[in-house]
Amino acid sequence: MAKLDLPERLVVKLHKHKDLRYGENPHQKSAFYIEDPKRPGYKQLWGMPLSHNNLGDANHAWHLVADFLEPTVAIIKHGNPSGITSRNNLAKAFKKALAADPVSAFGGIIAVNREPTMEMIEAMHGVFFELLVAPDFSKEVLERLKARSAKMRVVRAEKPPLQLEFTRVFNGYLVQTPDAIREDSSRWRLVSGKRPSAETWRDLEFTWRVVKHVKSNAIVIARGGSLRGMGTGQPNRVNAVKLALNQAGEKAKGAVLASDAFFPFADNVELAAKAGISVIIQPGGSINDKAVIAEAKKHRMTMVFTGVRHFKH
Repeated sequence: MAKLDLPERLVVKLHKHKDLRYGENPHQKSAFYIEDPKRPGYKQLWGMPLSHNNLGDANHAWHLVADFLEPTVAIIKHGNPSGITSRNNLAKAFKKALAADPVSAFGGIIAVNREPTMEMIEAMHGVFFELLVAPDFSKEVLERLKARSAKMRVVRAEKPPLQLEFTRVFNGYLVQTPDAIREDSSRWRLVSGKRPSAETWRDLEFTWRVVKHVKSNAIVIARGGSLRGMGTGQPNRVNAVKLALNQAGEKAKGAVLASDAFFPFADNVELAAKAGISVIIQPGGSINDKAVIAEAKKHRMTMVFTGVRHFKH
């Protein structure tokens, strides 16, 4: 993987690619600026003009599915996945992703890391989506989408490049390299319970890859390569766990739970155990790790430490 450096002097020249109707809200102005006037990174093939929020959500959605090697479909709402599933059959993947949270899916964005199939497009019928982003579209699928709706935006996106990330702070910018660390799951540490089966281990890898794309504090519950529940953006991790478990409901039993950062207290593990979670994956590194591990052992739960944190603010 190529390495990005942070230079002493950073000069960025931007070209206005297009004005947008407005920003996050109608009283705000917005435009999309790019470094290379010939490479915006995407091309809109159909639908209404892209808005400020459309572009932001499409970017989040595209980076999420692009992080998976397996065929993967995600549904994004307000920058977070309401559903995501990896399956060879994209129509089945879409249906599973939708089933995770059909209420939040309304007005969301669909991202898929393969060319959408006609079967998948037909499975989408009857649910309102703002945008569909994928690496490419066959002529047949594109014509079907055009015939179905004049509004839904259809976007073809390039593979996300490795780029520095900018955030406005006071009179300057925070600049960081992307969260693109290459992790080796064979180096993860089993700290409680028995070693997971090969199938559960795949769910650990899936869940851990999803949680890095969810806004912190982030909790993700998954099983069978499909999201079951998600808690995001909470000021404390207990509430994030409660939200994820509430969404998962009975589907939490036997599932994997991932936390983007360490559990500061054992109460998170107690909640997960009562809901039937079988395996927890988290970075570890808390001063209370011993108490958290002891709680997992008390409930005969498997717990895996990755040694890597994935905050997304």
